Amino acid sequence: MAVTIDYSKLRILSDPDTREWWAATRQRKYLVRRCDKCGHKWFPPGIPACSKCMSMDIGWFETAGTGVIHSYVVVVQPIVGAFIESVPYVVAIIELDDCKEKDGTVTRVAGVLTNDESEVAIGLPCKVLFEPTSDPNIVMPRWQVSGTARETWRFNE
Repeated sequence: MAVTIDYSKLRILSDPDTREWWAATRQRKYLVRRCDKCGHKWFPPGIPACSKCMSMDIGWFETAGTGVIHSYVVVVQPIVGAFIESVPYVVAIIELDDCKEKDGTVTRVAGVLTNDESEVAIGLPCKVLFEPTSDPNIVMPRWQVSGTARETWRFNE
């Protein structure tokens, strides 16, 4: 069963660092920050300078919205009201397929999966989905397992 989240219980406000990111999610695009000087990519977008070269000449990179689960955690105790009816749910760290740099750096993003814990494993491919909310200005990116992999690993209790 897909995990649903009551976004009406969250107050999400864009700011100067995230305004373009939220605009892109409304267009079903997933962006990460990119340094226009050295090409380094990072997420979340709120950091106003490149951590590699310190340039403030930054822009955006539109990813394909695909990646591999690097790690995950199953949340069983909700802290925020929007998630009370959603537990348990899975939050994953995803290595983006198209954000690997020459020096081996990989851009990783965190996201709430639509899958149940039984469907999730480290090493599985996933893709971004975009969920509308009750606020037409907010479209939430979520992640979903999109295939299989030969070597995976799951947490066991």
